[in-house]
Amino acid sequence: MWKAHLSTINRLYNTPTRLNALIALWITLTCNLPFFEKISALNPDTSALFIIATFVLLWAYLNLFLQLISWRVLTKPMLLIMLFVSTSTAYCIYTFGVGIDAGQVQNLMETDLNESTSLFTFGTVLFYAVVFFPAVYWVWSAPRDTRQIWPKLRDKLLAILFSLIAIGAVAGLYYANYAATFRENRELRDYVTPHNFIAGLQKYYKQHQPMTVVPFETYGTDAKHTATLSNQKPKLLVFVLGETARAESFSLGGYARNTNPKLSQQDITYFDQVSSCGTATAASLPCIFSGMQRSNYDETVAKNREGLLDIVQRAGYKVTWIDNQSGCKGVCDRVSSTPLLEAVKPKWCTDRDYCLDGILVDTLQDFLQQQPLQDRVIVMHQIGSHGPSYYQRYPRDSAPFMPDCTTNAIQTCDKQALVNSYDNSIAYTDQVLSGLIDQLAQDDRYQSSLVYVSDHGESTGEAGLYLHGAPYMFAPSQQTHVPMLAWFSPAFAAAHADQVHCMQQQKHAQLSHDNIFHSILGLLDIQTTVKNSALDLSDCRAVNP
Repeated sequence: MWKAHLSTINRLYNTPTRLNALIALWITLTCNLPFFEKISALNPDTSALFIIATFVLLWAYLNLFLQLISWRVLTKPMLLIMLFVSTSTAYCIYTFGVGIDAGQVQNLMETDLNESTSLFTFGTVLFYAVVFFPAVYWVWSAPRDTRQIWPKLRDKLLAILFSLIAIGAVAGLYYANYAATFRENRELRDYVTPHNFIAGLQKYYKQHQPMTVVPFETYGTDAKHTATLSNQKPKLLVFVLGETARAESFSLGGYARNTNPKLSQQDITYFDQVSSCGTATAASLPCIFSGMQRSNYDETVAKNREGLLDIVQRAGYKVTWIDNQSGCKGVCDRVSSTPLLEAVKPKWCTDRDYCLDGILVDTLQDFLQQQPLQDRVIVMHQIGSHGPSYYQRYPRDSAPFMPDCTTNAIQTCDKQALVNSYDNSIAYTDQVLSGLIDQLAQDDRYQSSLVYVSDHGESTGEAGLYLHGAPYMFAPSQQTHVPMLAWFSPAFAAAHADQVHCMQQQKHAQLSHDNIFHSILGLLDIQTTVKNSALDLSDCRAVNP
């Protein structure tokens, strides 16, 4: 009888394709339970069907991976390696409760024999006996596939196709769950075995391989500020970098809801056809300041070359960065930064160390009062509408659209409640920008101007997409169409009427982040050979015919 059962089991893996599928299933079942526990805890309101679907997704992913790396004589060796890696990784997670990242891989690579052997206990032996050796037996005892090439290839291609369909179906069905969960809990990836070890090893290798030293380049070394008349006031430009604001939710651009009640009362120029350089801050922010266009943007060049703020500083302006976000991605490394005003943090900040953007208004007021008069550029980096916790981006008493979604598990919210939350964050940005303009308008010591542009947009469920970061080629307009506006004080407008006129002429033109670098240089009257007048919105030569 037992021989008959054994024969039945053996038929489950009597071809390499079936063996790969079986090993993928085994790794999913035995080595990834901590991952399923964590993702279930982060999605408490989801049904058991979500966990089952996640199981299918992970199995399909592992099956696809194993099918791709195991060919002919390499099948058994690769499966044994993956089994050993998965078992060892799972043992560390089960035993020590830590995810496996590049740091843990580094610890493994740099430990000595004594430290390594100290980890082995009777529990280690038992774990390997239960998880590792049964699968080793299946791999070792799998019969050799003596079929012709075509049947082998057909089976593998069908398995790959099936895995891709399963991944696409599950990911599409629960996209909102996965997008929100993994974006806010990136450490989850450290519990997906063996992906965690492979990714950690790859990162460790990149960090420790001999690197080609890229010399840091100066840029715009000929920059100079055209002479300001002695009777003119110094210039002050406040450049506000928005976060996750999409143009389609700005009533200034035609959105049906009144999300810009305060800005609509200000004397501003709103540009309604502006596209972003990227769909994420890490891409857009360096691109904006680089002087490169999106079509030829090179991240390596941007990291190893001076940018807009360096040029502005070289021309004689005092440049200051004020951040209410997660940093400047390197673009402000060589200019001064000032912290958010400490005295008002109890008013604007929570115990989770995030502050509402209203603190930028108070910080600007205090900063200008404390600083001497001189030509200045102040860059203010908002937290804006950063998701998925849109409800944390505005005060509860400044929420015109209700009911709102009060959780970062946005996939569990009613569609309208989610949109209400996002629109509330846009309405609060409207309030903040109007407050900054009011501060500048009240200070008549400067020729003041303000430029605002968002780094990228956001999806809130359109076509089943949420958040941002989609590949630019396939990204919907909600992620790439961004709001941009400019405001000029009466003193600036009187002294630079031609520039203001040129800006106003292009409020309906097809523009992009490509224009920012050159337009700011233009507004500041900075001359340099790296400035492209055709992209300078303050130069009428850039006006579309």
